[in-house]
Amino acid sequence: MELNELRPNPKRVRSNKRIGRGPGSGFGKTSGKGHKGMKSRSGGRVRIGFEGGQMPLQKRVPKFGFSSRVNRFTEEVRLSSLVGLGKEEITLQVLSEADLIKNSTKKVKIFLDTTECTKMKLTGLKTTVSVKQLIEETGGSVEQ
Repeated sequence: MELNELRPNPKRVRSNKRIGRGPGSGFGKTSGKGHKGMKSRSGGRVRIGFEGGQMPLQKRVPKFGFSSRVNRFTEEVRLSSLVGLGKEEITLQVLSEADLIKNSTKKVKIFLDTTECTKMKLTGLKTTVSVKQLIEETGGSVEQ
């Protein structure tokens, strides 16, 4: 068998519907479009996004950015910036004084970006598992 010898499955291929060819075809006269109405006429379709007079979705949705109220007071800080501070005890207040976070921030999560770490004590800060492991290996502690 060769590619040029392949034929389509005759059960799969269906012949085109011949509309408007008399009453014997089953699709004569109105050609399967019913009587009157918008869809029976040529060009009779509503435009994309039209919802029958109801205010369409693209007009109901605001046209400017969205900011989540959940994440408004949450920030992420790199471990390397904590190591650069050179302090042993680190809290939210220490981070805001060092201008690493905004004063309005209430939750901070520390993530790993370096393999070097000094001994430090984190209080009131969330960390990734790898950061917690690295700090505890150097003799520090993480308290939430």
